Amino acid sequence: MRFFLAMKELANIEDFGDDVVAFKFRNARMAGGLRGLAALLALVFFLAAPSGARAGDPLPHRLFSIDLTGDDQSTTVMLQFDREPELVLKMLRGPERLILDLPATAFEMPSEEVVPKGLIQSIRYGAMDSERSRIVIGLGGPFTLEGPVRTTDENGHHQLTLQLDTASRNAFEAMLRDRAAPADAIAVSTQKNGRLDGNTAQDKPFTVVVDAGHGGIDIGARGRNGAKEKDITLAFARQLKKQIEKIDGVRVILTRDDDSFVSLSQRVRIGRQAGADLFVSVHADSVRQAYVRGATVYTISKKASDAMAAELADSENAADAVAGLDLPEEDEEVTDILLDLTRRETKGFSLRFARKVVDSMEEVLVMIKRPHRHAGFRVLTAPDVPSILIELGYLSNKNDEKLLQDEDWRRKAAAAIAAAVKKYANVRMAAFR
Repeated sequence: MRFFLAMKELANIEDFGDDVVAFKFRNARMAGGLRGLAALLALVFFLAAPSGARAGDPLPHRLFSIDLTGDDQSTTVMLQFDREPELVLKMLRGPERLILDLPATAFEMPSEEVVPKGLIQSIRYGAMDSERSRIVIGLGGPFTLEGPVRTTDENGHHQLTLQLDTASRNAFEAMLRDRAAPADAIAVSTQKNGRLDGNTAQDKPFTVVVDAGHGGIDIGARGRNGAKEKDITLAFARQLKKQIEKIDGVRVILTRDDDSFVSLSQRVRIGRQAGADLFVSVHADSVRQAYVRGATVYTISKKASDAMAAELADSENAADAVAGLDLPEEDEEVTDILLDLTRRETKGFSLRFARKVVDSMEEVLVMIKRPHRHAGFRVLTAPDVPSILIELGYLSNKNDEKLLQDEDWRRKAAAAIAAAVKKYANVRMAAFR
C-alpha cells in the first residue's frame, strides 16, 4: 500500500476497475526515470495475481458496441470488437430469432445504448458459460440474412456487419434449411430411468438439487431499482445449500454455481442423474400487479390454479427461447402404465413437501394469499423426482425487491426451507431403514 501511495504521488493514476490501473506520468523525464520501476511493478502485480489467472490463458473478446440502422423492411447490425472473434450464426423459428454464438466476450457497451429498431424487436446478450457468450436478436417475422461482412477500422477494431431483410415465409424456411445447425445439447450419460447407477436407496445419501433460476444471457425478471432475478436466485441457492448441508445424511447439488446459462431440460436432467430425492427451483419473478408480494410455492399441474400462476409458468417456460434455444414439442400423452404410476407417486411426494415448505415459511416470512399454487412449469417435469418451485417474492414490488437483496432475510428464508427439507427427509429416510 505504501508503495502504491508513493507511486500515486509521482504520477496521475486512473483506476479502471479491479484488473486495470493506468499510470500517467507527469513529465517525460519522470516517465523515463521510472521505466524500470514500472517494469518491476508489473512483475510484482504478475506474481501477486490469483493462481487461476495463468499466463497464456485467453482473454475474453471485448464488444464495444452494437449499432442498428434501417427500417422495418431492412435493418443493418454492426458489431465492433477489439479483435476478430469466431462466430456461429443460427436462425430459429417460433419466434423468429437470429443467434450469434461467440467465444467468451465482455459486453462493454451500456445496455441503454442497445435499443431495438427496424425489423429487430429485442436484443439479449450474455454468457452461456465460462467459454461461450451469445447474442439473441428477436425479429417480428420471417427474414433473410446476408453476411457477416468483416472489416477493420482505423483503430484496429474488428467490425462484423449483418444485413437483415423482411422476407416471405417460404424464403425464410429455405434459408433456415440452408443454415440448419444441430440444436444446443450437452452430452450426458443416459442411464436407465435417467439416474446414475451405483447407489441403492439404502446406501446413497438423501440428495437435494437446488436450482437457481435463470443465469448468463437469461437475466430473468428485473426489479424497479435494477435488481436482476438471476443474481438473487444464485445468492439464495448458495445460502440454501449452506443451510441444508447442516442436516445429517443430506447432500446438496446446485444446478449452477456461477453466472452461466443452464437450459430447462438440463436442469431436469441434473436432478434425475443425481438420483435426487428433492428438486427445489428458486425464482423471484415480476408480475403486472405491483402490489402483489410475498413468497409462493408451486407444484406441477397441467391446469394452472389461477391466471397469475399460468402467466408465470408461461414466462418461466420461455427461458430457453430467450437464450436462443429451440422450444420443445409438446409432450405426447403418457401411455406407459409404470411411468404414469411413477408420475402419480412423485406428484404426491411433491405435494407433501410443498405443504411442509409453506408451513415452515409462513412462520417467519410474508407469504402471498393462497401460498401453495400449481401450474405447468417445465423445470418440474421429472417423473421420478419430487419437485417444487419457490417464488421467493416479486421484483415488481418495491418491498419484496428490497428484502430479496437483504442477507439476513435470505438466511432466515433459507433456514425455513431447510427446516422443511429436514422434516421431509427424516420421514423418507426412516422408510428405508
